[in-house]
Amino acid sequence: MPSKQENTEEKKEAAQKPIEDEDLGVYWDLFSAKTAIDGQDGGVVSALLVKGLREGLFDSAIVVRRVEGYCAEAVVAQTAEEVLAAKGTKYLRVDVTKKLREIISQGKNRIAIVCTPCQAGTTRKIQQTTDCEVTIIGLFCYECFKHDKLKEALQARLGVDLDSVGKTQVRQGKFTAQVEDREVSCKVRDLHGASEVACGFCDDFTSRLADVSVGSVGSKPGYSTVIVRSKFGEQLVHGLEADIAPADKQEIAKISKFKKQRAQNSLLTTRKPDLAQLSE
Repeated sequence: MPSKQENTEEKKEAAQKPIEDEDLGVYWDLFSAKTAIDGQDGGVVSALLVKGLREGLFDSAIVVRRVEGYCAEAVVAQTAEEVLAAKGTKYLRVDVTKKLREIISQGKNRIAIVCTPCQAGTTRKIQQTTDCEVTIIGLFCYECFKHDKLKEALQARLGVDLDSVGKTQVRQGKFTAQVEDREVSCKVRDLHGASEVACGFCDDFTSRLADVSVGSVGSKPGYSTVIVRSKFGEQLVHGLEADIAPADKQEIAKISKFKKQRAQNSLLTTRKPDLAQLSE
């Protein structure tokens, strides 16, 4: 019979092993958090970047900042002030990996990057070909939008100009936009025609290749769901000043399943090339 000490050691070892989940991917910890930063949901992404810069875990962070109406661009933040200037989610596809290659060529080698699941995969490939330390904070993402198409859709459905809106939010299947002192909203599925075509073939909702994944699904309003996926992710999250609460794993798994099924359906319904024509 194993001793009490042996049982304790076995439990400690088991607690240190990552969980392999079919819907959420591999992770070490899952919880909901709200920080003092007044950002998107619980302000967790901004808080992690500020913490990482101050503790020297990385010296640069690639973030997306809003410019000229509702347009957005990838920028490099090296201070807390620059991080906070870019807080808030922009539901547009912005190529942050191009900016990553750019600053690597300039000699930066300890970099954090905030990105969607598809770009997390590209980031890992870039990382494999360099000596850089890249920390990925991955965002939950069901789909992102094309600026011009989203602008047309919101004008037609809600009678508002996208470039004049303030904060936007996608939650529980609803797209909400703040216009001056009022909010307008519609169902996300009504904006399907404005989304990127490639999103229909992506089966990753929770950014499985990130060090830390963050999103609103699975948390109550005002909080962010946090999925810690690596040892470095644990180091980044450790000591984060935040109000911590349980996250609803089943709610996250539900959306993950939906996205995976949509990707499978997209592949099945896409017309296959005529092999005879390809051989001509």
